[in-house]
Amino acid sequence: MDFDFDTRDPQAVVSHLAQLQDLLASKLTEHEKLTTTIEELQQLITIGSGLSRAGGRATTPESGGVRRRRASPAQDRAVHALKLASEALAGTAVGPTSLYRYMVENGMDVPKDATVLGTNLWDAWQAGRIRRAPNGVYLPLDHTGRTEVDYPVTDYYYAAEQGLPLPTKPSGTHRPQPLVGRPRRR
Repeated sequence: MDFDFDTRDPQAVVSHLAQLQDLLASKLTEHEKLTTTIEELQQLITIGSGLSRAGGRATTPESGGVRRRRASPAQDRAVHALKLASEALAGTAVGPTSLYRYMVENGMDVPKDATVLGTNLWDAWQAGRIRRAPNGVYLPLDHTGRTEVDYPVTDYYYAAEQGLPLPTKPSGTHRPQPLVGRPRRR
């Protein structure tokens, strides 16, 4: 920048300090506006790369766009049913087929079949409303804020139908005592 005073002279800089502070404030405001404009343009480019020329969503893999569905009443019902089923089963994971059976058994409003429910759960997971394990079972969100579970989780509803015992929540009354020193041999 060109100034009408010598920027190497401390006395000259001090005498123009108020002018420099005003110039700095205006440039910072200009910078914020440009940053906001850049972010908006980046979002438009990201959205635009997922659209076809006709204006609809592109479904080809090379488009780079992620196909997302907006929240719907069916998705809301699936998330609500998942929370209820998970609570009823001691906080465990539930697959789409098991959740469909749970909904039927409890007189809930169910979709046409378990496949549609699976699609609703997938959409809810894509929207960040529930968690999903790699083996296709779903869980309600927890305190971590993560939407993926890194390890396979058992569908305990299905396991119970097969005669396997359900896990129980710990009562919290028994706490193991730490070992101090070496245990004595008898």
